Amino acid sequence: MLTIQFGQCGNQLGYNLLSKVSTDLKGSNTGVSHGSNYEYAENTIEKWFDEIAADDRCSARAILVDTEEKVLSKISKETTTSWFYRSSNIICQCNNGGGSANNWAYGYCINGKQLSNAILNVTRRQIEKLDRFQGFLLLLSSAGGTGSGVGSRMVELLREEYITKTIIATIVLPFTFGEVCIQNYNTILTLAKFCSKADLSVLFENEKIYATCVKLLQNSSTALHDMNDVIAENLLAVFQPTNNARYNANSLVYDVAAHPNFKFATIKSTPYIPVTSLQYEPTHKWDVYIRHLEHALQVSKSQTELTNSRLKKASASMNSNMSFTYSSCVSNVLVTRGKSIGEDIVMTRDLHKKHLYPDWNTLRPFTHLHQERRILNRNKFLTLVTNNSEIHQPLGIYLDKAWNSYKCAAFLHQYKQFGCEEDDFLQAFAVVENIAQEYKNLKRQNGN
Repeated sequence: MLTIQFGQCGNQLGYNLLSKVSTDLKGSNTGVSHGSNYEYAENTIEKWFDEIAADDRCSARAILVDTEEKVLSKISKETTTSWFYRSSNIICQCNNGGGSANNWAYGYCINGKQLSNAILNVTRRQIEKLDRFQGFLLLLSSAGGTGSGVGSRMVELLREEYITKTIIATIVLPFTFGEVCIQNYNTILTLAKFCSKADLSVLFENEKIYATCVKLLQNSSTALHDMNDVIAENLLAVFQPTNNARYNANSLVYDVAAHPNFKFATIKSTPYIPVTSLQYEPTHKWDVYIRHLEHALQVSKSQTELTNSRLKKASASMNSNMSFTYSSCVSNVLVTRGKSIGEDIVMTRDLHKKHLYPDWNTLRPFTHLHQERRILNRNKFLTLVTNNSEIHQPLGIYLDKAWNSYKCAAFLHQYKQFGCEEDDFLQAFAVVENIAQEYKNLKRQNGN
């Protein structure tokens, strides 16, 4: 894969992700033989890194794009890691003090147009070095201007030039109570572009990530880098090698987003344990964790009850008496990491149940991947990539907020001055509203 990091969030997240990859490679508590661990390490390096430099550090197979120097300068000069970013893969252009004014239109129409040739040239050079090229992993936030605007411009151009290559995007959605006054416009415009050009877009909601840090990881002073760590670990658990050596980005897209109307997904993982508590926490059997992930697909009649359930630790005595239905899932991919042996083996029947999937889905709706090697020294870690009906919830929230602003013509002048017209807004609203409605209309069935 070739990773392309856009804007402050995308670059910080990319740095955290590759740092997690490096940490995972150095893990001493792997739980597998030297030979198996060596093969895992080789496959990992092949996926994320290029050649090894004279100082024995690996160069990251990543392109960094931003319109401000601050973050790029910091992460590109880091010398304490076992890997580094190649300077020729760093693309930064600063106009009028830098940045894209937190404005999708400025990023898309101005900075995106000016940076596109440089990004494409570096992309071509990087791909020419590869014997095999699976596709792209794009990292960005939808709140600001560079990640959303430049990212949207580039996903269009990448799709145009690399028609048959897989494009997977990781899109971080902003806090709904506000980071930027025009973030809802930025988000709708971004989602509208990515749903038509990317093969799969994985959505992370800042509020849910923050709640995970505070409630499950017990970090009362959660900062952005802590949240990026959680997102990075989720991505790592999905993309690191599994026992199925042939499984790649193309396979993931086929299993998660084969239906053209449903190209979004979220990731749910378990267990979340503070690092300081890892050695003291009991390790449950696989069925407890799988049941916990199945519970995360429940839709409670009480939203508060549901939220509290999702933010509880996995337990052998989880309460299943509350009244609920299940999210209707287009597809689920479960990745389990750790030893499956004896009486404690991975049984996935809970995620095969018919009530999780609509009757029309005749494709393979569930896929299970396993890797006996531990990830980040954890005895067990489970990750569920799920494409399900509840994706309509965040889409609906940003739609409502953006439409309420649009009805009052709030902030529209900030977009029009850079070439974004009302038709662009109306088309984006229509596209995202149709997607949200498709997800909302997925048939729900009662839980058993």
